[in-house]
This record gives sequence, structure tokens and C-alpha cells, in this order.
Amino acid sequence: MKTWISSTQFGSITINGRTYEHDVIVTWEGKVKEANVKTRHVFGKVELAQLLLERPEKIVVGTGQNGYMKISPEVSVFAEKKKLKIVEKPTPEAMKKFNEIAHEGKKVVAYMHVTC
Repeated sequence: MKTWISSTQFGSITINGRTYEHDVIVTWEGKVKEANVKTRHVFGKVELAQLLLERPEKIVVGTGQNGYMKISPEVSVFAEKKKLKIVEKPTPEAMKKFNEIAHEGKKVVAYMHVTC
């Protein structure tokens, strides 16, 4: 099943016709899992580890409607060492980027923060 993120607004995101009112991990295969950042407004190594389980070619991080969530320095250093590209954008822009990468047939996985 191809994944399509159709909309997002403060507090929700709609994927494959279903609306979720919490942060999600979403894959190109259509899997959607509830997600929670362990440290407030920081995408850290715990969150990255959850995404890496999906063996993605690319990772997209939606940093919230206004982009307030940040990627931790640890994650940035790890990604750089592993030559892993992480696209970091406010969630409305990340949604579009995810759809674009998935449409190209790439194995993309995303963490989408739906508030702030």
C-alpha cells in the first residue's frame, strides 16, 4: 500500500484517509504508529532508533506546525557519520516532502510532530 499524507493542522494529521490526533511514525508501506518524543520538543536518539527499524533510504522529520521541535545534536552527529540524510521541516512542508519522496518509489519513513 502506498502512503499518502493528505493534510495536517494543529493537533492532527490525515494519512491514507484516516485522521490521527497524535504524533506519528509513517512509512512508505502504509504503516502508521503512534509516536511520542521522549524529551519535550526534541527529536532524539530514541526517536531515530524507531525510524531506523524500518530500514529507510530517507528520513523526514516534521518538526511541528510552526517548526518548534528540534533535532538533537546527537542525532545530527550520528546521521553525519552514517551519511544518513534527514530532512527537517515544519510538518506541513515535511508532509509534502514525504509524499514527493514516496512517489519517487524511495523507502522513506517519517516522524510527524502535529502540534507546536
